[in-house]
Amino acid sequence: MGDALGGHLGHVLIVDDNEANREVLSRRLERHGYSFAAAEDGIQAMEMMRSQPFDIIMLDIMMPRMNGYQVLEAMKADPALADLPVIVVSAVSELESIVRCVELGAEDYLFKPFNPVLLKARLTAILEKNRRLAALKDSTKRAKVAVQSSLNTIKDAAAALLTHTSDPLTADQRELIQHIEQTAQNLSAQLPTMIP
Repeated sequence: MGDALGGHLGHVLIVDDNEANREVLSRRLERHGYSFAAAEDGIQAMEMMRSQPFDIIMLDIMMPRMNGYQVLEAMKADPALADLPVIVVSAVSELESIVRCVELGAEDYLFKPFNPVLLKARLTAILEKNRRLAALKDSTKRAKVAVQSSLNTIKDAAAALLTHTSDPLTADQRELIQHIEQTAQNLSAQLPTMIP
């Protein structure tokens, strides 16, 4: 097991029971500027994923105690880990294995021995996609707060007009203000489903 300190491109968990494979991936990641940690099997990997943040997981399939398929299944079942991207790096080249990994949530599948240029390209693409997704989620959250604030202002203004007007309101004016207030309340109630 090893850690590279000071990596700034992303933090990667290498999961492989073969020490030589972990070392090759570690050196490659370090050369490209990634920080990393390594796990010897799926059980250790799950413990590490639950105790520290990772940007991406590089997962072998054939391992003792808990294989790669079981790790993918456990990650898919855990809401905190379900969106964590996984690149399977395996000597298993059967189409069924690849399909199964993708169905269980793997982002990509590389064969051993892996091509270092392809590995770097895949890591870069997946991490960039995740950064964009995180920015979109953040933007959506800010938009939701702004819309909710505007709806609250409209509801408060309508309520104030209905109760604190010095001049009496006509029936049409009262109906219009009540309609505005009700519409703002309805939109406010629907907001969580419109902007998740």
